[in-house]
Amino acid sequence: MSDEKKDEKKEELHPETNFLPPLNMVLTFFDKTFRKRDQKKKAAEEIDEEKNVEKLIEKLSEKEEE
Repeated sequence: MSDEKKDEKKEELHPETNFLPPLNMVLTFFDKTFRKRDQKKKAAEEIDEEKNVEKLIEKLSEKEEE
């Protein structure tokens, strides 16, 4: 019986090891990371688009000058 009591005490010492966070916590974490990534991608795309527009304007102005 003493062995059974020791086993019970060992199990009671660390109940947090069996803790799993709620699914919405996990999903919220990933949602934030994906949003940050998407924002960085969009910002980079906008900068590229601005550069492309500027290049096109320069080309058109050069053609008009000729």
